[in-house]
Amino acid sequence: MFGIAVARMDQISEAEKARYQAIYCGLCKELKTRYGQASRLALNHDLTFAAMLMSSLAEGPEETSSGKCILNPGKRMEFTRLSSTPYCADLTVALAYHKCLDDVNDEGKLRARAAKAALDGAYEKAQARIPEQCASVQQSMEAITLIESDPTSGMDAAANEFGRLLGHLFEHDSGFFEEHMRAFGDALGRLVYMMDAAVDLEDDKQTGSYNPLAMSSMSVDDMRCMLSALAYEAACTFEKLPLERDAHIMQSILYSGIWQKFNHVYSDA
Repeated sequence: MFGIAVARMDQISEAEKARYQAIYCGLCKELKTRYGQASRLALNHDLTFAAMLMSSLAEGPEETSSGKCILNPGKRMEFTRLSSTPYCADLTVALAYHKCLDDVNDEGKLRARAAKAALDGAYEKAQARIPEQCASVQQSMEAITLIESDPTSGMDAAANEFGRLLGHLFEHDSGFFEEHMRAFGDALGRLVYMMDAAVDLEDDKQTGSYNPLAMSSMSVDDMRCMLSALAYEAACTFEKLPLERDAHIMQSILYSGIWQKFNHVYSDA
């Protein structure tokens, strides 16, 4: 997605840091196993958070192994595979592929075309594994493209559509808690979309790329207030979920980690 949902490393213990890294590495390894080496370029922390969330809710089994990492050839790394890791690997490919399509349509750059080509085969496999979710991603990305091309669209329209998509993806296989997971995914989706827009605002103004916040005259304090309201809604829905495993790591992500990029960009404001 946007690489927004990242843990605050100064707020978690050394043991939690190691576990967080192992889950992240486990998702990376799963991508290679299911989709090949190139798919690992799509790895991001947002889907690591999703894997932790879904596994914690389901209280599913997990397995940990160790081995070499291409980025750390001199060190044995731990890989933790959660019950939700395969599904989140599938989502990683689906979301990354449609992001590449969006970049090709927006920019047409050789780099975007090369990234799409590298994921063509992986996306075909993802479509076979999670056809309903891939169809939803395609539908929502097409809807967001239309919103972005319509000057009369409201500032929240694209964020609302992305929230709807994330709600659908999060509710997968959540049983009794389907409604709560859908509500949390929806709230989180709107938050990360608008947080990403705030982080990219100045760059998008310079390049002329679509940004919903460019429609407004919001100050930094106004943006922080708006994002705080969205974060509060996401936190309220999160707290309704009966999570125990990795709860503290997820709280560090949702309550403070998600602000890290914004605070870095607007550190002088």
